[in-house]
Amino acid sequence: MQLRSLSSAVLFSELILAGSLTLSAQTATSAANPSPAKHNRFQPAAKQAPGAAPDKVWVNLSTHVYHCPGDRYYGRTSNGKYMTEAEAKAAGDHGPRGRSCFNK
Repeated sequence: MQLRSLSSAVLFSELILAGSLTLSAQTATSAANPSPAKHNRFQPAAKQAPGAAPDKVWVNLSTHVYHCPGDRYYGRTSNGKYMTEAEAKAAGDHGPRGRSCFNK
């Protein structure tokens, strides 16, 4: 009976060791070949829409937020258009965090 439990313990130890070696190999492989980054759905488009002007804001027609020249989303959201800040405010749009782009 003692021999049987000793051989079971050795077999169990070998299984644990083999499992940890396999896990180490998988970790090394995944570190060498990282998975591609997940797509960030809020990433702006690569190019700015034509028609930008220093006195115009870019209005995101989906969110009703307008972006100032120099903002990372200026001319880059998928659904928007350029207009003056006064036109944007008259249409019910607002600036980023409620701020104004041009101090007048």
